[in-house]
Amino acid sequence: MIAKPSAWQLFTVFFSISALTIGGGYAMIPVFAHRINKKKWMEEKAFYDVFATGQAFPGPMALNTAILVGVRLAGIRGAISSFMGVMLPPFCSIILVSLVFSRLSNYPAVLGFLEGSYAVVLGLVAAMIYKLLRARVWKTAALVLSVVGSVALYFAKGFAMPVFLTIALIAYLGAKKWS
Repeated sequence: MIAKPSAWQLFTVFFSISALTIGGGYAMIPVFAHRINKKKWMEEKAFYDVFATGQAFPGPMALNTAILVGVRLAGIRGAISSFMGVMLPPFCSIILVSLVFSRLSNYPAVLGFLEGSYAVVLGLVAAMIYKLLRARVWKTAALVLSVVGSVALYFAKGFAMPVFLTIALIAYLGAKKWS
């Protein structure tokens, strides 16, 4: 059974995640998915469908995802409260950090914390990529095109756009044959 959250519940969930997660959007997405699924507001597959839709919009991925989750679960009030929940913590943090950082940036404990957080962010991103890849139904042609495209993008560092457009064209033209 799927529960319907209030705008306030959406705000508090997104606020707490945004306030306590280090690493930006890629680090927040798996935490969003876990919390929303745990509260039984949305199935995990439905969440990742919303996440995929959010990537189509310009702007920060975590913010787009939160807004779309808010709309789906509580309409326009849900979208506004999700937006505020995600945006308020970094806004306040940036103001606070700018006031304090110059005085604390030379302390070893601060430097150690920042270095240690890199590993956590990498782990969260790897977990999200794994879940996205696992949830996808792979056809051989799509898998081959994804691998070839990734390798081509890696080696053609200065020519990412032509490589991307070529891969997109091949995928578009081949979609009818591969379906």
